[in-house]
Amino acid sequence: MAGSEPGAREEGIRLADEVRALLVDLHALDPSAAALGEAVDRVAAVRDSLGAAARLRWHEVPTDEIDDDAEARLRLEYRDHSLFRGERSPLAPPMAISTSEDDAGTPIVVGEARIDRGHEGPPGRIHGGYVAGLFDDVLSGTLGLVGGGPAFTARLQIRYRKPTPIDVDLRFEAWVERHSGRRLIAKARCIAGGEVTAEAEALFVTVTRDQERRQGTDTT
Repeated sequence: MAGSEPGAREEGIRLADEVRALLVDLHALDPSAAALGEAVDRVAAVRDSLGAAARLRWHEVPTDEIDDDAEARLRLEYRDHSLFRGERSPLAPPMAISTSEDDAGTPIVVGEARIDRGHEGPPGRIHGGYVAGLFDDVLSGTLGLVGGGPAFTARLQIRYRKPTPIDVDLRFEAWVERHSGRRLIAKARCIAGGEVTAEAEALFVTVTRDQERRQGTDTT
């Protein structure tokens, strides 16, 4: 597969960075009609150069074809193309995820990102729906703090305390509030310039790998 060739991931990240910058330019610049027409032709040529070979997502690969190496590659690809943290996804900020501890020694998941004007809602502020999506992604990381397997978001509640600004370094902190059986409740907060701008609470319900795969391929 071409995507697993040496250097393909690095070049894919470079390309995503350029497309991400292009999306910002489309919001920030005011080019002439002629410049836009030339850009259309160039972008079309770039798309043609990528070929037509389809990349199978993890849930599209037959299970009997997945060995240890393939599983590791598919996990990396899944993360690379994540909507919020994927380095190869031009739609992602991308958000950097890590684990740490708060001042009381409680394990937390930390998400760090800088959101551009392409996700602006009110003037100078991030669209509230996008803030919710960022929270959902960071909160899902708390499953790893308790060794949880795959799960789906059953409930997500957001409290917007202050406007969350664009073009500012954001820090999301998430932690496990309660964990019992298949249910996990986690909380999080978003911090900008030392101030909490929003808080969230989510309920996750864990599933088996087979259930997750079936959900991923369900097109009904």
